[in-house]
Amino acid sequence: MRRSTLTVIVTLGPATASPAAVAALRDAGADLVRLNGAHLLPGQLAMLLDMAERGGFPMDRVVVDLQGGKTRLGWLPAPVPVRAGERLHLVPEGQATASQGLITVDRPAFLRALVPGDRLRLDDGRLGFTVLAAHGTRISVEAELDGELKSRKGLACLGRELDLEVHLLPSDRTLLDRAVKRGVKHLAVSYARHPDLLRLVKRYARSAAPNQPVQVYAKLEQPGAVDAWSVLAEACDGLWLCRGDLGAEVGLENLPGLQRRLLTQALPGVPLLVAGQVLHHMCVSPRPTRSEACHVDDLLQAGVAGFVLSDETALGPHGPKAVRWLQRLFAAGDPTAAP
Repeated sequence: MRRSTLTVIVTLGPATASPAAVAALRDAGADLVRLNGAHLLPGQLAMLLDMAERGGFPMDRVVVDLQGGKTRLGWLPAPVPVRAGERLHLVPEGQATASQGLITVDRPAFLRALVPGDRLRLDDGRLGFTVLAAHGTRISVEAELDGELKSRKGLACLGRELDLEVHLLPSDRTLLDRAVKRGVKHLAVSYARHPDLLRLVKRYARSAAPNQPVQVYAKLEQPGAVDAWSVLAEACDGLWLCRGDLGAEVGLENLPGLQRRLLTQALPGVPLLVAGQVLHHMCVSPRPTRSEACHVDDLLQAGVAGFVLSDETALGPHGPKAVRWLQRLFAAGDPTAAP
């Protein structure tokens, strides 16, 4: 059942690094701005919140996206080129730098859970690795594709969900505390497979600002999270279907079936937003493709509450146009709108 309102969340990044650029997104019809906490260096949060406010988005229209249960590479001084067949070693952050084939990972428990033969996907599947050997938290892998390793890109195990403890990394705790005390009222939690993680975030938020209600969104990025959507929905204020990491987890051919299942089972009762290459062609073009336009309309007719734009606004030069196109497609599909 089609909803009567649309929510558009836009992601800030290099293409929107000024108050004027942020204001252009607001004027185009964006409802909230998203800050990807996993890519923030210490001290950047306050600067970006100031910029959001100067661009016309008060703190109650800002979403801070926490890393949650997601595993990421550490910080790299520069992109590292990788060739298919090249062997690398993954180690915990703090034990090495990106030199001599040593690549750091921020969650040691993820490394300890790997076994030889596991296939890893990095950066929404743009790079792939096969685990050759696992010695505690030192993992030897072989690259499956040519590409580049970049700072803080997400790491997933293809076809196998690793059983990791529910907790927030210290960087997430610090980010949450600073954001909520500043007045931010929306938090998104990546890799929210277990409701206890969502409850933990809510508890930390209440501790940071006892009298300030905060809305928490669960990002569905693993097949287990899609299976547990109803349990997660009870512990949060809305769901995000994040097709980038989910596709890397399950394989691209299995992604449509998971999306179809969620649209069939969860809608229209649960607020569900869709993220992941919604209008990806607009990263390079001022217009979406016909396929993208049709797909957005299909999702609207199914009852999604809105969309989260990522690269379209963070990296692409046509962010405001992408927002306007979502609004235009929504208005065109509204049977009550004037012709």
